[in-house]
Amino acid sequence: MSNKTPTVRFIFNRRKTASTTTTANVELEIYFSRSKRVRINTGISVYLGEWSNEFYVVKRKDSTELNMQLANAYNEQMKVFAEISSSGKEINSGSYESYRKKQAPSAPKSFLSYMDKRITERKLTAGTKRQHLEALDALRRFGGINLFSTLTSENIESFDIFLRNENPERLQTTIHGYHKRIKPYIIESYKLGYIDVNPYNRFKDVRGTHRERKPLTMKELDQLRSIELPIKLARVRDLFIFCCFTGLSYVDMSLFDYNKDVVEENGSLYIDGERLKTGTSFYTPLLSPAFDVLKQCNYKLPHMSVQKYNDYLHVIETKLDLKKPLTSHIARHTYATTVCLANGIPIEVVSRMLGHKHIATTEIYAKIMNTTVESYSDKLNSIIK
Repeated sequence: MSNKTPTVRFIFNRRKTASTTTTANVELEIYFSRSKRVRINTGISVYLGEWSNEFYVVKRKDSTELNMQLANAYNEQMKVFAEISSSGKEINSGSYESYRKKQAPSAPKSFLSYMDKRITERKLTAGTKRQHLEALDALRRFGGINLFSTLTSENIESFDIFLRNENPERLQTTIHGYHKRIKPYIIESYKLGYIDVNPYNRFKDVRGTHRERKPLTMKELDQLRSIELPIKLARVRDLFIFCCFTGLSYVDMSLFDYNKDVVEENGSLYIDGERLKTGTSFYTPLLSPAFDVLKQCNYKLPHMSVQKYNDYLHVIETKLDLKKPLTSHIARHTYATTVCLANGIPIEVVSRMLGHKHIATTEIYAKIMNTTVESYSDKLNSIIK
């Protein structure tokens, strides 16, 4: 009995639809004979020019990741052939299809229940898990997607419209975030055979651009530190000030432990920690205003939900009559821009203090502030007559 392993190869743009603006699928083809072939969609789509004739993805930032996915898909098929052969059966299209049917998992009742289960199973950080659950809640509020059969490009487009109508203040970047968090579970569903078509192959969501965040000036920081507030608001203000003078994000501030995270070097105190979001380390000085906050709360920062924290910050914003929003992330921007960059700290050092993986991320914070422009106005006026 001949048990020759079938030819397995990747095929791109089989229907000749790819261009520089339109993607086409990469398929894995199993060639049993001229009349017996099985094609499996890998779930990977690329543009014309991003596929090498040597069967791998090129000229993309995520080329390595995509090629690893393709290698895994190829190796999975090799394992299938090995298992069919070890069972004493001939490797042909019939035995292959029988094997696949036996191994195929039964589909869950609905996409929403599947997504809920997978969010629980995946190893996600607390912040990422919360964002994925928020996306799931948005789908439930929408109500147009539940069963796998409702995962169509038309319904995804309706969901997109729902997000815009539900809150007209939502930016395109925020709406993109909802799609980004739902996509992995739809792609998984497609690969498992729960749906026949990935709806995002036809619906293209746009990333958009972030609205420029305006950090607080030193004058506004001084006003915030000196304003008299009720106890609850004063506690929130102190947490915000702590972040403004350490650069910690809300989640890293929530996990801050003075006894574990603070070290002393040459008579100065530093926070030596690791970001929960990215796992990257950061090392930043514990400046006096932040240390004063710690002393006031006996070196243990109070805890509250991020929703309540941001709600209270908006109340403080109104009391100060600020013309810019106060949010948890504005504190991190204020530290980077007002406290560090405006005082001549090199951007490479600021990147280390913030725990950024790439300096390009830090450059987003490096905005020229009005006060910096104003400081050069006299010099310009003396030159330009």
